[in-house]
Amino acid sequence: MGLTAKLLRNERFFQDTWQYFRQRSLGFRIEAAPIFIVGCGHSGTSVLLRLLGAHSNIYGVPYESHVFTHPKIKQQLVSKIWNRNTVAQRKHRWVEKTPAHVRMINKIFASYPEARVLFVVRDGRDVAVSIRKRLGNFEKGILRWVDDNCDGLNWMDDPRVLKVRYEDLVKQYDESMRHICQFIGEAFEEGLVDYHEAPAYIFSKGVNNPGSGSGKDHKEYRNWQINQKLFDGSGKWVKEMTKEEKASFKADKEAMQMRINLGYTTDNDW
Repeated sequence: MGLTAKLLRNERFFQDTWQYFRQRSLGFRIEAAPIFIVGCGHSGTSVLLRLLGAHSNIYGVPYESHVFTHPKIKQQLVSKIWNRNTVAQRKHRWVEKTPAHVRMINKIFASYPEARVLFVVRDGRDVAVSIRKRLGNFEKGILRWVDDNCDGLNWMDDPRVLKVRYEDLVKQYDESMRHICQFIGEAFEEGLVDYHEAPAYIFSKGVNNPGSGSGKDHKEYRNWQINQKLFDGSGKWVKEMTKEEKASFKADKEAMQMRINLGYTTDNDW
């Protein structure tokens, strides 16, 4: 689905415009630079969007925009729409999540020099298995994980970029989320973890489990996932990775080195 179609499906132009002028008259303004969540798909970017979108100061854009693949004039138009939505919801800044923007961090900072970028990483074994369930190709999952994380790691010396480990977020939630909030300049709020109490429709209009995460059910399954309580989805590869896939991953020298580069291991004995 293209960006225009997503806008037409998700935006309430008249209602939000009316609310924008109403809240603006009450003093609500955009007061901080935007936040962008990037990383290899299937790494937990949607979970982080849900958590930040539950913050009292942050409006979460409810779709993956891929806005930086569009002309500058469309980027500017969409930015104005998100600014309007933010004020209409009595918030002060917005967060957008498109995993593929990990390859376009230079464009993010060209348009928003003061933006904060959250680069989400996850163990490549879980990512590759998850992508295989979606696309039916384990090797493509490995390649995508390596390439996307290479792009993200190139920005680790920039103080505007923070690497967020999915495993830390789900296993050490308080510590990880407090660090993220400090990085983006927002107060930590206890209620963020209750994001699931408000339904979200980022991938589809349903919130029920379709019973499968593959093929035509993929979007429905992902939307069901982001409406669940925060849960630990790490280590699924142990049960779901075949012997052949394990051998394929181990034979990929770049993938094995990436696990070391991301801090998941100091050796390749697993």
